[in-house]
Amino acid sequence: MNGVKFVRENGGLNRLLSGEDHISGLVVIGEGALESQLILSVEELAEKGITVEEMPVTFYQINEFFRINPGAKLYVKGVATSDGTYSEVKQLQNFAEGKLRRVAVCDFKRAASTLSAAVGTLNQVAKDLRTLNIPLSTFLSVKVTAQDMSALPSLHTLNAENVSVVLGQDMGGLGRFLSGANPSLSAIGAVLGASSKAKVHESIAWVEKQNLVSAAYSKLLANNNELAREMDVLGFCDGSLLSSYTPQQIQAMNDKGYIFGIKYAGQAGSYFNDSFTATTKDDDFAYIENNTTVDKAIREINRVLTPKISSPVYIDPDTGFLENSSVSALEALCDDVLDQMVRDGEISGYKVYINPAQQILRDSKLEVVLKIVPVGTLREITVKIGLTLTTN
Repeated sequence: MNGVKFVRENGGLNRLLSGEDHISGLVVIGEGALESQLILSVEELAEKGITVEEMPVTFYQINEFFRINPGAKLYVKGVATSDGTYSEVKQLQNFAEGKLRRVAVCDFKRAASTLSAAVGTLNQVAKDLRTLNIPLSTFLSVKVTAQDMSALPSLHTLNAENVSVVLGQDMGGLGRFLSGANPSLSAIGAVLGASSKAKVHESIAWVEKQNLVSAAYSKLLANNNELAREMDVLGFCDGSLLSSYTPQQIQAMNDKGYIFGIKYAGQAGSYFNDSFTATTKDDDFAYIENNTTVDKAIREINRVLTPKISSPVYIDPDTGFLENSSVSALEALCDDVLDQMVRDGEISGYKVYINPAQQILRDSKLEVVLKIVPVGTLREITVKIGLTLTTN
């Protein structure tokens, strides 16, 4: 019918998310120099000189991050060349005052033939930061050609639980358009956004929550070319389409531990295949959510215990061991933090234990034992179905 129609739009206020679990970092290697800086919305990009014409990769990945999780905080750094040690991650974490929970590294200088070495290097960077009690998860994408696809190593042999490798890429929207001049553009910005959107115990592959398809970018960003909705047409970093592979070939890439977009029959949208890290499948930290859960516990326990450094602790004069009241007080500090994680649904349960039979007077060292029961993830659901004469 004739009349005036209104379409109510959302997101114009650019409200920021509460807490710090969403704070993320992006390092782009091989496009251009960009000083470390905080970006709160895509509206800031033009004034910072980050345009689709001048820095297409950085522009795209930032846009994808905020498309998936508007309101999050993103720290960004770009370098034209790198020494391959990924020290840029440490520099960005230092710039962010240790607040980064995850960092994506888009490395156009790294060939797929050296992927295993790159994963090991990035994993060591994350381990170094963990020793400083500022842990983070890392995501990596490198230059991949069609010839590389069949020779990609299995990530489950690399023992790098802090690193996830992104192999997926948009093949119908702005990502596809920009990848013509920037091979191996990857969907690492979308992965970063999905990780920041997920609660620490949630998988980025949760179908009910993590649909990757929302809207199409403006044609003005692609020389007036008609664009599909981003991540609606899926593919890989070598420029191949997901639809050109057999189910067995796709399963083989999944079994190697790479992250990419997939479709589900009867379910609209696109989703990540899983939340793998580059380590063995039976490792306690084989998935991103295992890392982010423990990383949050580390940060929170560190926050309440650090003020107790060099504080007095009382000793039972009859035994020379810790006085029970001192033990109980310290355990209570840890209990408060982990109780909150239970209430927030981030862990299933926990136990804090401090053995009172510790002789602090000898070495001034205290050992605290924390055991955390994580939240499970439904990766496979088996349904047995058949015809029968009766239901008894």
